[in-house]
Amino acid sequence: MIRKYLFSEELGRNIIWVMLSGFFLKIGAKENLFGQIIMPKEHYLFNLDDKNLDLNYLKFNHLHYIFFDGSTEFINDERFKKIKKKTNIYYVGQLNEFWKNIENSQPLFNGDLNTLIENIKYTKKKFPFFYKKYFFKNILTTISSIRNLKLAVNHVFGKKKYVYYGYIKPTRRHLDFYQNKLGINKYNFQIFFENTKNKVELNEKINLLYKIKNDILNSLGKECYPYLNEFCLFMIRNLICNILKKHENFLIYDGLGGDHNFNAYEMCFGKQHIYLDLGSKVGFDSIYPRFALLKLFDRDIVSLNLDENSFYSPNEVSKSNLYNSVNDFLNKLNIKI
Repeated sequence: MIRKYLFSEELGRNIIWVMLSGFFLKIGAKENLFGQIIMPKEHYLFNLDDKNLDLNYLKFNHLHYIFFDGSTEFINDERFKKIKKKTNIYYVGQLNEFWKNIENSQPLFNGDLNTLIENIKYTKKKFPFFYKKYFFKNILTTISSIRNLKLAVNHVFGKKKYVYYGYIKPTRRHLDFYQNKLGINKYNFQIFFENTKNKVELNEKINLLYKIKNDILNSLGKECYPYLNEFCLFMIRNLICNILKKHENFLIYDGLGGDHNFNAYEMCFGKQHIYLDLGSKVGFDSIYPRFALLKLFDRDIVSLNLDENSFYSPNEVSKSNLYNSVNDFLNKLNIKI
């Protein structure tokens, strides 16, 4: 009830992500005086948080289902499998080799930065009560951050730093999951969690990542793409964060898979910092929820740019492209190894 009336979250906790994507503009939704979203007639958005299927969906002709955790969520979502009517699918986690085969699927976010900025601008005009309630939530999020007092003080009052708060190293649960799906234990993947001292070691680790990727693809085929994609992106994130965290002007914080999140991206302060964008953990999106939140709050961003086609190319050029992408990102930050 608190979500429904205080935060306009009757459709789910992360409804702000859907708002920023422009989805509600596209389908012609409105809001009431309480800031709640009013879907147009015949349109139904499945609750973002529920695990059970509300059979009220059968009364509607235009159904919408959102996957924030990409292709692996799509594969494993039991609620979605029970739906008996044609449904429009929106996803975070660009992976064309997978989604091109899924009927009625499209990215939740348009990959164009100007479109994102326009969506933010126009949704603020069309849904003013929603945003007022959302910014009240930001105040409460800021207050609740004192549970991690040291981190909160550094973020709010500390001097300018390059910051990243997120899911960096996969938990034991996730690693067991990848072992079950991909058989990763036969590789020395732990090396990606270690410091990288120089460019020779960086190149060696990228070569190993491509060996793992190609071996798994050759043995399991394209059916493993969703799980392999997540595993590889995790390893790249670890590789970069372990380079950055030893530098004084960087604040790198691992939320340990959600168990110890620090939600700086929805706090009222911290504009003095520069935010690192390492991409979505589930795909090659240039624009995704975290990036959209940073733009909503007008934060400075430095992004790592990875290309799916290049990464999954089987030739030596793909390794070179990843090496260059990582080096370009480090050069933007004036990091030399």
